[in-house]
Amino acid sequence: MRSAIALMTACSLLVVQSREVSAQTGADLTAARAANQAASGAITAGSAAAVVPGYTVSPPERALYGRADLAQQAREHLMLCASQPGNIACDAQRQAASSAATPHPPVTATDPQVAGAQAVARDPVGTEAGLAGFYSGCPVGGACSPSTFCLGAQCFDTAQVGDPDFAQAMSYLEAAREAGVYLEPGTLRVFSGEANTCRSRLLVNCCKTDRAGAGLSNQSLFGVGSRLVFDILMNANNRRFISQGVKSLLMGSGFSGSFTSYGITVAVNGTPLPAGAVTLATGDSVVIAFTPWSLAIMVVFYVVMSMMSCSQEEGKLSMKEGASLCRSIGSWCSKCIRVLGRCVACIEHSTGKCCFNSRLARILNEQGRAQLGMGWGSAQSPACGGFSVAQLQALDFSRMDLSEFYASIVPTLPNVGVVQSAAAARAPACYFGRGKC
Repeated sequence: MRSAIALMTACSLLVVQSREVSAQTGADLTAARAANQAASGAITAGSAAAVVPGYTVSPPERALYGRADLAQQAREHLMLCASQPGNIACDAQRQAASSAATPHPPVTATDPQVAGAQAVARDPVGTEAGLAGFYSGCPVGGACSPSTFCLGAQCFDTAQVGDPDFAQAMSYLEAAREAGVYLEPGTLRVFSGEANTCRSRLLVNCCKTDRAGAGLSNQSLFGVGSRLVFDILMNANNRRFISQGVKSLLMGSGFSGSFTSYGITVAVNGTPLPAGAVTLATGDSVVIAFTPWSLAIMVVFYVVMSMMSCSQEEGKLSMKEGASLCRSIGSWCSKCIRVLGRCVACIEHSTGKCCFNSRLARILNEQGRAQLGMGWGSAQSPACGGFSVAQLQALDFSRMDLSEFYASIVPTLPNVGVVQSAAAARAPACYFGRGKC
């Protein structure tokens, strides 16, 4: 009884829904016809002739409609075209006639291409069970070639001649971008760094390298911006790098709204700032703020347990080293055992370094200072001030070896085997899952 009631209810709903759909369709057609009639009335031969050159409602071809001797008419027109070599319509007709008269190979039901298409339509996955092998990149029954990619029996040459100037051009563009973003307004200096110090004691070496620093670029932390600069690793008292870098990466991409990550907050149009935030920079409806405690917590998370006996700045310096941002200037004995005022045993060595917010800035400083005869200061007082605009213009970039930076911008090629396996695994869902890949 319940099944019958449910069936009757479903039928009633279906009938009502069908009537509603039919009524709506009828109303839509009526409205469309009325709109078409109104639009047709607004189109006149005069208005079209004013826009379309040579427009007419009675073209010569209209006289051919419904005639049974079109072949004869076409032959006569071709004969007439013989005396009109520059007529575009005649050229088109001659090409059409030539194509129609050219014999074409017949395509039969037994053609391999037709048979293959029919087999794929019947059983896509079964036809090519080894889908990963189908996209193997090797010719069928032949040897693999590094410069050949094969899709079944169809092979393509993928060999390309490398452009030796591309990496150099990209490096110059990145250098120009960084110089513009991080120019010091007060001193007009570019590619400046900051002095850092770490200690090496008898049992603990705080001058280690933490590879985690290589993953703390602007792009990896904020989701946008360059992966070649590491503003977040600059010292907490050097907020200029953070404010200029964050403003560039967000404002340059058309950012709007509010954004908070790792102690940096960008607020637009009066968005409230977090409690305890210190304003770094303000602009047209934009405020960039800095929360010191958030950055301190971030450093604690990233500094490994072996560095707990070292200072926070030394832990961050190890991550800068992991990102290849620093140049060692020298070391000195910062603590020793003294007997009668004389140092008899050094128990702690300190190392002074200049660190920059990008690998390119460090490379340009290393090679540019050599060209200009500029020193690095002393181990205890490193000179990390970068270049003036005049010094930058005096540099000969063609003499610089930027191969280290080239290697950092080379794209990582995908693993072909993984891509092939993933495509083969998705095939059943793609074909038999109605396109749900």
